[in-house]
Amino acid sequence: MIKIRIAILTILSFILSDIQAQQYEFGISGVATGYMGDINTADPFYYRNLGGGVFAKYNLNPTWGIKLGYNHLYVSASDQDFKNQKQRSFHFHNQVSELAITAEFNFFKYIAGRQVNRYTPYFIGGIAAIKHDPYITSARWPKKVLLRELHLEADKEGNPITFSKFAVAIPLGIGFKYNIKGPWSIGAESIYRIAMSDNIDGISQYYLHPSKVALPKTNKNNLTINDITFLADPSQNLVQNHGRARGDGKKLDGYMTAGITLTYTIISKKCYWWQ
Repeated sequence: MIKIRIAILTILSFILSDIQAQQYEFGISGVATGYMGDINTADPFYYRNLGGGVFAKYNLNPTWGIKLGYNHLYVSASDQDFKNQKQRSFHFHNQVSELAITAEFNFFKYIAGRQVNRYTPYFIGGIAAIKHDPYITSARWPKKVLLRELHLEADKEGNPITFSKFAVAIPLGIGFKYNIKGPWSIGAESIYRIAMSDNIDGISQYYLHPSKVALPKTNKNNLTINDITFLADPSQNLVQNHGRARGDGKKLDGYMTAGITLTYTIISKKCYWWQ
């Protein structure tokens, strides 16, 4: 038993000494959020909402770092914002919970807490797991209406379909950071995520046939068949539109953020790049 305790203490001592000899960063971010997909098909500056996150980063050296981050992002869009789509009348809201692992490449060597190497632009790339569930809000219903549960679209054969609330996304972006003083740094980031899903907006495939409209199993808002028909085609032309494409025909949606970061770096002069 004593030998086991000694072994555990030795391992912990080794781990703690290694931690003291490296640089770790912890931070928060606040961002404006946007979306591109079947409603916003072409405007990369379509920012309508806000979000935020927390992150921890391990710096391999002054050039490369690996970051684990969690973000909670609100996104929304409306056909009313686009002249050629107003008649279609789609809109949505979504809350994207994102857990991402990204790599950062500093264009200049960056060392927090030093009088030199205090700023750098950088590139961001990685992978993220996301959870989302598009919905709409309206004075017509007491609670938000989750679109995924309503099976509002059809496949090519006309059968109602659903989609998963889980997906993978690929974040790519650029940033700039500046060491204010000591361990504190501020930064600005702009990141676009390619979602491996065409349902961030709840719009993807084809209009349903009116005969396929059905009530959900869990009807929290006491929706009627007329309500579901309206949600399937807010232009109220489902009889004419069934079988036609609801969206833009592209298979992937995306969402973006632009905002600021505040970072605290745990610094040890034992790091080899301080020498």
